[in-house]
Amino acid sequence: MKRVLITGAGGFVGTHLIHALKATGDAEIFAAVYQATSDITSLIEEDHIIPGDLTDYNYAEKLVAISRPDVIYHLAALSVVHNSVGQAVSIMNSNTTLSYNLLEAVRLSAPKARFIAISSGNVYGAVQDTTYPLSEDTPIRPLNPYAVSKVTQEMLALEYFLAYGLDVVILRPFNHTGVGQTTDFVIPKLSKQFAEIEQGGVDSIIEVGNLATVRDFTAVEDMVKAYILAADKGIAGEIYNIGSGVGHTIKEILDILQSLTPAKVEIKVNEDFVRTSDVPVLIADASKFRQATGWEPRITLSQTISAILENYRLTK
Repeated sequence: MKRVLITGAGGFVGTHLIHALKATGDAEIFAAVYQATSDITSLIEEDHIIPGDLTDYNYAEKLVAISRPDVIYHLAALSVVHNSVGQAVSIMNSNTTLSYNLLEAVRLSAPKARFIAISSGNVYGAVQDTTYPLSEDTPIRPLNPYAVSKVTQEMLALEYFLAYGLDVVILRPFNHTGVGQTTDFVIPKLSKQFAEIEQGGVDSIIEVGNLATVRDFTAVEDMVKAYILAADKGIAGEIYNIGSGVGHTIKEILDILQSLTPAKVEIKVNEDFVRTSDVPVLIADASKFRQATGWEPRITLSQTISAILENYRLTK
């Protein structure tokens, strides 16, 4: 049994990663939890759930000492992009500090552990040529404090690989979604609004920003399988994009939702919702990762949206 440590384990992706790892049957899972959005107490033994704040080095040291990990999935981060400008100092300081503390604790107490550093496709930012999917060679031009903090996390992970020989693999996941993601993110937010309109008693108008924005969405179930493959097959010191390679506009997402409900919904564009820092198109070229691991996404965007919508129908 591999001893596995997941930071940010009580979040949306962390919970799905726990389910995927348990399905493999060969992982003893330890969970670092801070401000959890999901209840994982039914998934992991109580003494394997270690609450605390990774911006406190003493906690990071304790976490590594207790878990003695063979593999670390470092998901922990403040991660809501659209709020990051208003919380710039907090996000940049917190995400930098918690990564430094964890890497330093691993260097001192678990130097042989495989460290999966989860960055973000957001680091590409103000892409100059959006006519092609983005490869790992595309220059990074971050557009918001969250993206800057993820670049910093990447550079810290790379430093610990280069300077200390830690077994680090850096992943840049593009947009991913699924049941359990909060309404801070676009697909759950829209799905919840459609479900409420179906149930009646609310206005049948939904206001949105830029309908033409294109993003590469992957089902969270496929994304966490990619993380597990990265731990098994990724090359130390390398950076890998993870995404479907297919772009979808916000209008397409709305069209899928409308096709799944008999309710008639009016869509209105509200210019106040348009973010000036938005990149028109972000699509992943994940060929490097696919060649290294054999990973392929299996769940379509329509299937994922249908599952999210149905979940909101059931939780009315």
